[in-house]
Amino acid sequence: MTVGIAYSPGCYGTYLEWCLTTLTSSDEISAPFLTNGNSHGFQGNFVQNIFDHHNLVDLIKSWNFFRFHPKYKKGQSLSRNLSEICQNCQSLIHLYPDKKSVLLIINNLHAKIYDDWWSMLFDSGTIDQDEIYKNWPVGSNCAIGQVPRWVQREFLSFYLMPAWFDQIEWYHPETWQHENCQVITVRQLLDNFENTLIKLEQFCNLKYQKPVSVLLDFHQENLQNQQYLDEDDVCCQIVGSVIKGKNFSWSPRSLASEAWIQWQLRNSGYEIQCHELDTLPTNSVQLKELIYPV
Repeated sequence: MTVGIAYSPGCYGTYLEWCLTTLTSSDEISAPFLTNGNSHGFQGNFVQNIFDHHNLVDLIKSWNFFRFHPKYKKGQSLSRNLSEICQNCQSLIHLYPDKKSVLLIINNLHAKIYDDWWSMLFDSGTIDQDEIYKNWPVGSNCAIGQVPRWVQREFLSFYLMPAWFDQIEWYHPETWQHENCQVITVRQLLDNFENTLIKLEQFCNLKYQKPVSVLLDFHQENLQNQQYLDEDDVCCQIVGSVIKGKNFSWSPRSLASEAWIQWQLRNSGYEIQCHELDTLPTNSVQLKELIYPV
């Protein structure tokens, strides 16, 4: 039995591996949850840069379950990478974002994995810092972590979604299938938990040592820890209310969600007068006063 779990960061891959490992073992159940809502209290078998591993086949066959990010370099082909793993393991689960979990996943990525995601983008070399200093009124003597929030938001409103869509090749399940691969969406795992795990037992030819029902209380605990479960619905309502002029108020959103709101307003033909607007309004009437058609 060698089952792989392919997932992009923030898509609950660690949690799914914990579920499968727990169900196929007779050991006592130990919850994997940390205070920030991720499941990184469980180590499992994560393979960094799996396609660069010289002994790929031997490595995969040494575990019952393993997990990996199927695309981690610009220019890689997600389909090609998944196909390669499918040829070298018994079965593969592709845990993929669905169209109602975009902001859930993006906020998971930014809030659960990195202490300072914004600075990491530049410190790691993912983005050249000059992109900020050349295109926004920020002096080069300003540390990247001290860049004003309105600049961060506006930059991300151009960068964030295209970069993420490229990483996951949105919407990949519509263009690629493999007989050894079962696609499971994030919402299927979260919202239809028991049936999804039963489906995976059958597809992967597993033999659970425990009924899935023993994990239901743990799953409810996990859901309660998810700060951004409703983020997609709320942010869609924000954009719709602003455009239609309906009165709607909300609590302050994360930087990633604010950037998505600005990006989505731009897609709808509107820009925000955001110069020095570090605090975005939390009411649709007030925000509408700051938008203009483009």
